[in-house]
Amino acid sequence: MGILGSIKGLFTFSYNTLADAPALTTEQERGLALGAVYALEGDLPINALTMEADARTAAKVLKGPWGVVDTASARETYRYLLDSGHRGVYQAVRPYLQELGAAKKRSEYVAVQRRGVEELPAVAQRHGVTGEEAVRYFNGYANTIYEVERTLPEQYPASIAGWDAARVVHVSRLFLDAGFVEPVEAWAAIAQAVQLARAEHTSWADFNAGFIFGRALWQMGSGGPDAERIARDVSTFQLNSERLLTREDSPWARLTW
Repeated sequence: MGILGSIKGLFTFSYNTLADAPALTTEQERGLALGAVYALEGDLPINALTMEADARTAAKVLKGPWGVVDTASARETYRYLLDSGHRGVYQAVRPYLQELGAAKKRSEYVAVQRRGVEELPAVAQRHGVTGEEAVRYFNGYANTIYEVERTLPEQYPASIAGWDAARVVHVSRLFLDAGFVEPVEAWAAIAQAVQLARAEHTSWADFNAGFIFGRALWQMGSGGPDAERIARDVSTFQLNSERLLTREDSPWARLTW
């Protein structure tokens, strides 16, 4: 999509809303807004916590990337996202990513990458993650960032809690549709995600920067990173977040951070 197409899309876009959806409290609206970028990307209802998927389809989606097959594994996923997620590995690698960004010569870049690989196993332990995981994400970033950085809203945000918090909302939609959790449990987890996001971000724009960077970093560290694919993915989510940040009818505009 070119620049003119992107601009046109900002004006012709409309939200998907679920007719006769239960009324939401302000806090539920704020929680649902954490996952609004996902809602726009997947054309999901902006006013209800559902994918509008049947139980079998939702369960199939969860079993693949998430490994969730029942209530117990759904709750384990909640614990992972709310207690750690990718925040620990990011805090471990962030200083090294900043050094990579400051490198002026290729030789300096290579030297930082080598030192990072050597030092990260010990650093990672202080952040509650394995050295193998930290090194994988660090190398994935180092080998991919040149093709991706132009699409990122911010380099080295202070936190990527937005990435973990948004995923709590996203999986909650699937958990409910699959019948793995009841609404009260899903909303309780989302309320915790709101607390997490507000503790580590200062605004919807700051939250979005954490989400976008976290998503890109996750893809870079997922093995065999495809820089072109990641750049396209980031651009898609950036377009959707731009709508949320600029349109007066968006939940991010209506709800104070």
